Amino acid sequence: RRLVLTVFFSLTALCLAACDLMSNVGGVPVVESTAVPATAVIASTPSGQSTPNFVIAATVTPTNDSLIIWLPPAIASRTEAGTVTLSDQLLAFNTTHPNLEIIVEQKPTNGQGGALNYLRTGRGVAPGILPDLIALPVTQLAASANEGLIYPMEDFLDPAAVDQLFPPAQEWAYNADHLIGYPFALTDMLHLEYSSAITEPVPLTWDDFISDTTQHMVLPAAGPDGARLALEFYLAAGGTLTNEAGQPALELEPLTLALEQLYNGRSNGFILQQSSNITSLADGVRLVRDGSTDYALTSSDVFLQSISPDYTPQFAAVPGLEDALPALINGWAWATTTPNVEKKALAIELIAFLTAPENLGSWSWQSQILPATPDAFIAWPNEDAYIAFAENELQRAIPMPLTATSSIMSALENAVFDVVSLSKTPAIAAAEAVTAVGP
Repeated sequence: RRLVLTVFFSLTALCLAACDLMSNVGGVPVVESTAVPATAVIASTPSGQSTPNFVIAATVTPTNDSLIIWLPPAIASRTEAGTVTLSDQLLAFNTTHPNLEIIVEQKPTNGQGGALNYLRTGRGVAPGILPDLIALPVTQLAASANEGLIYPMEDFLDPAAVDQLFPPAQEWAYNADHLIGYPFALTDMLHLEYSSAITEPVPLTWDDFISDTTQHMVLPAAGPDGARLALEFYLAAGGTLTNEAGQPALELEPLTLALEQLYNGRSNGFILQQSSNITSLADGVRLVRDGSTDYALTSSDVFLQSISPDYTPQFAAVPGLEDALPALINGWAWATTTPNVEKKALAIELIAFLTAPENLGSWSWQSQILPATPDAFIAWPNEDAYIAFAENELQRAIPMPLTATSSIMSALENAVFDVVSLSKTPAIAAAEAVTAVGP
């Protein structure tokens, strides 16, 4: 018995029988391997734990016949129904692997107690307790691969599987010609939510959209999602994010044009003044739902997690300069973190199982998150009009090119607040943002 750094994933359905998920494994093709046989004993502790903790683990000590999976709370415990579904799927995988112990640990991705920090420091201290499989934000895949924290997957995962993904997810899968991750969920797709009382379609261009000042909109101009909207306008205007030396940079002209869109909507009264006090998408959506305004900026995550049987909101893409804006999206991907060939093969076999259309579709619906493959929508409700909308938006979406902590996002957040609060003109706010990013 030895100390194991672990916070076990709350799997509330451990006493339930494994369901029929093995009957339709489809999904990601796996290259033939000589992986050891396996079955899962899935450990759990009380729900609500999400930070690392040292505990004595008498019955779940990692062995040569164990597979360790690290999941962030955003995936492991996003919803109770999603937790149960994932538990059932792991138990179903268990039925074909009678000798494997699956240890699922819940850890945040970043920070001193986060998964990436443990991967950086743990190999020289306690490699036996590090994971074999991990879920990472897609924006961290390349950096993790460059640091040697995750390993290429093309030796066991057929690269043709990447073709099954939505286009932006395909871009995240590779780094320097190596298949480094397999995206399975997509997040942060910005769009509009609007009142069911509105009968006319949302215009495709922003100028037309804000011209009807009998209607009103709110957006989180005091938060990061306002900056993401400005970034979508900036990229649509032809703006770039680096200079010739590859350093972070903003261009004055396209940024001024992007900020003018928000300034014009605010100055003519279409965007409500209280947008300057709103920091989250959820706060804005509540104003639509209580009848205080007509339109709000939302995202796929907020929309899916806040719908209810007694409220049927409408939705549309955000109008742009000449057409609806392509959404900038984030997501989550599976990555292998073990150099052990047999465990790596087994981990990729599990990826194939969990991302089979029926399995990924069921988990994504129960977790209220968009799947990374179109085929996964097979398990979503057939009558849900949001599916066709989401599929169309994800086909034309763009991978989010920046992390939330980048200097560009910070500068854009300040600029959006300034123009929506009417404290600065678009030209001045843009010039300050360009200077703030440098170099």
